[in-house]
Amino acid sequence: MLANERGLSLPALEAKLGFGNGTIVKWDKASPNTDKLTKVADFFNVSVDYLLGRDTCEEKETADGDPDENFTILSRNAKKLSPEKRKQLLDIAKVMFEEEFRD
Repeated sequence: MLANERGLSLPALEAKLGFGNGTIVKWDKASPNTDKLTKVADFFNVSVDYLLGRDTCEEKETADGDPDENFTILSRNAKKLSPEKRKQLLDIAKVMFEEEFRD
């Protein structure tokens, strides 16, 4: 469902995550290993419990809006943007943090 919402096929998702072909489809019949499940959860910014159907909240909560965690999420999602959108995001950051970008 998450891959579909983002316009990704399962083979495309598997390729992005470095999984073998058919890995995720096999999870219907066999339990995934923890490392792979965690990679999928991180990719979609959801909890492992959400993927397992044990939590109904899709977005992974960050402790008190932890800036480091939020930066990680921003960085991971920025990689999914087109080169033009990434440039726009960087341009916005440069304007907002002009002093920090002088170096």
